Amino acid sequence: MTRERSTVGSLLRSTQAYCQQLCEKQTLDHGIAFYSSRYPFLSEVNQFREVVIENAADIPAAFDEAERWFLQQGLICQRWAPAMGEAIPELSDFLGKRGYERRRFTALVLTAWVELATSPGVRVLHARAMRAAFRQTCDDRASTIASATEDSPASREMLVQAHDERLNDPSFDMFVALVDKQPAGHGALYQVGDCARIMDVSVLASFAGRGVDQAILAHVLALAKRLAIRHIVAQVDEAEPAQRVLFASVGFTPDGVIEEFHRARPISGR
Repeated sequence: MTRERSTVGSLLRSTQAYCQQLCEKQTLDHGIAFYSSRYPFLSEVNQFREVVIENAADIPAAFDEAERWFLQQGLICQRWAPAMGEAIPELSDFLGKRGYERRRFTALVLTAWVELATSPGVRVLHARAMRAAFRQTCDDRASTIASATEDSPASREMLVQAHDERLNDPSFDMFVALVDKQPAGHGALYQVGDCARIMDVSVLASFAGRGVDQAILAHVLALAKRLAIRHIVAQVDEAEPAQRVLFASVGFTPDGVIEEFHRARPISGR
């Protein structure tokens, strides 16, 4: 297996595990439906993943299958994620005409341990012990997403609840960063099998440029090193080149591409 397939495969497996923290799954003819009646407005738990389509002529049947199944559950399919190695050019145009946007993510793998100089003004603590502070960082992120999509308070609260529930998974180590005792951001190390993934690194806008993201990455990488985890991966949205630069600065190397399709309005509370 090539390193690219290993990195991309690890990320896809971790995404499935991440979905299943909050939802159930059902195997359909063309893929796996991940869904949650408890979180009906969240795109991250209502997805059609591992989609396999043998040829372009099968796309309409796969689409109808997914739409019909989610509708029967009283839900909306919010994302499509093709299985590893599946690349059908016609799928992008087909889904684009039905309200989906193509999203591309750079797969990253840690290839060097970098000694990081972090700001002494940033403290990084485990979120399970700082739930109130963690919730504040989630509130900020949810409000940012909601303001961009004009979503309801119910949707924002659901997003915050989902983040809080994830803390109960012992393999998901979420940390919150504090600056002057104020919540400034968060980030996680998620262990799935023999690999770990750095994910959900987010910094409040008011603390941007103060080394918060570097401090979070330094902390989670130090944990991974103590745990002797040898395969560490991450992914960044190609629309956010600054994130790719950030991860490169701490030892990550691009190693493949992941493509998904997201509904234009991923959260809906109305």
